Amino acid sequence: MTNLQRPSTSCQRQRPSLTDDNNQRNNNNNNEKYLFTRSYTFDGLPPTKQQQSPSPPHEVVKPLRPATASGGQQAQRLGRSLLSNDNWREATMNDVRVNGKVMEQSDRNILYGKGIDPLPHVREMLSELSNADAFNYARQCRVVVAKLRLCWIDVNEEIKSLLKHKDYTEAAIDHIRKDLVINRESVNMRRKPKRESEADGVDDILVAEKYHLRNIKKILEQNCKNVIDQMQKLDEIRHRIARISKERSLVTELICQCLTSASRAFEIARTEKLENAYHRRGPIPANVRSTSAHALRAQHDMNTAESKLLDENGLSTVGHLKAFTPDVIQAFDDAAKLMDESREIKKQAMNQIKDAFNDAKAYTLTVNQSIAQKLADIITLAQHLTVSVGENMLAQSRAQRWHDLSMSAYRSNSGPVSSSQLKISERLDRPIIRTFQRHPGNQVSEAQMTIKATTNLQQSAEETNKQLKTLKVVGQRLKSNLIDKESALDIDSHLLRQRRERSNHKWGVTKYVPV
Repeated sequence: MTNLQRPSTSCQRQRPSLTDDNNQRNNNNNNEKYLFTRSYTFDGLPPTKQQQSPSPPHEVVKPLRPATASGGQQAQRLGRSLLSNDNWREATMNDVRVNGKVMEQSDRNILYGKGIDPLPHVREMLSELSNADAFNYARQCRVVVAKLRLCWIDVNEEIKSLLKHKDYTEAAIDHIRKDLVINRESVNMRRKPKRESEADGVDDILVAEKYHLRNIKKILEQNCKNVIDQMQKLDEIRHRIARISKERSLVTELICQCLTSASRAFEIARTEKLENAYHRRGPIPANVRSTSAHALRAQHDMNTAESKLLDENGLSTVGHLKAFTPDVIQAFDDAAKLMDESREIKKQAMNQIKDAFNDAKAYTLTVNQSIAQKLADIITLAQHLTVSVGENMLAQSRAQRWHDLSMSAYRSNSGPVSSSQLKISERLDRPIIRTFQRHPGNQVSEAQMTIKATTNLQQSAEETNKQLKTLKVVGQRLKSNLIDKESALDIDSHLLRQRRERSNHKWGVTKYVPV
């Protein structure tokens, strides 16, 4: 194992061995000189020049502690003496050498420590650095909390907007249900007389209206379900953002909670990063500030806690141990994706509501126009029936009068009931006829013609009576038909009036149509 030692310093010089004699030192004085520098440890004593003892070629010369004036005098006193004991003298010299090596190692350690040893106020410096790191991290987390709070507000506002669109959709569904109620009541109200009970075009249009209204109602209900599902997803991401924000805000209790200022500072730093990235990519436009100003501002931003959240391209730095964790970025991405989906759902909902209102209004107008056309046909038929009833009554009067004339002529031609009631002029054997019949072959057909005329009058009266009965029957049918037409006219008129009155949907629904 290698023994690591502190390196030598420039304040040290080589120390000669005490065992070298004076002659040898004098011989080597001309060849080599000792290297002396000012000692940073013992800077109060002037340096002295000494000779360096030769060393083997393969042996590394170690720098020794610089000798002092007292050390030189001591070396002279410790010269060889015939009166001294060699062992005693050798032991003393060893102690002196050990003392020099120890002092040298101590000085070397002190000088090396001055270069690399921690300062006395390292605790305060580390405390300040730790506090600065903690404060910067708290500021960064405050920026993240501010962004999460803004994201939470956006998601909350999006939920409110979806709630409004849900109310709009439910109102549209309520209107369609009211239209279905009107359709059902219209079908039930058209219980016309038997003569008018046959299905017509209005009934077919009402059936078609019910079919289309049900389809519109299903589309709006599916849209409302999609809105509710999207609100639930947004509510989940809102709770998730609130949980992450609470977790990120645990380290921001000791700093100012001005989230608006933190978010503004982050956006300013981001803008500066984007501008610097733009300057690196392309030429500087005329409306941009000078390079020096941008450089100073970029240098200032690099020292802020908010700018450390961004890389050189203005993108957020993400890490599990950083302020922007993957959960935060994922929450931002999910929230942005859900808000984009909610905007599409709202746009689709408004389009469907608009189409539903337009289609329902078109169907209602179609039904109302068909009912109005039906009313016009009924009124026209009723007018013709009224004229026909009048003409029938006139025909009945003429037939009755003719019948009365025919019966009067019949009774007149039938003659008296008994022969005693006959007048002389009415008798067949009146004097002029008896005189006319005195010649043979002179006969008159008065009797036959009278009988025939009487028979014809009786037949005419009977035929007129039959025609009168037929006119009465036809007149009765016309009156009944006119009564039915008036009843159908009243029903359809009331139906059309009610549909127009309730078309504004400003009425409560007691029972919806099951679909």
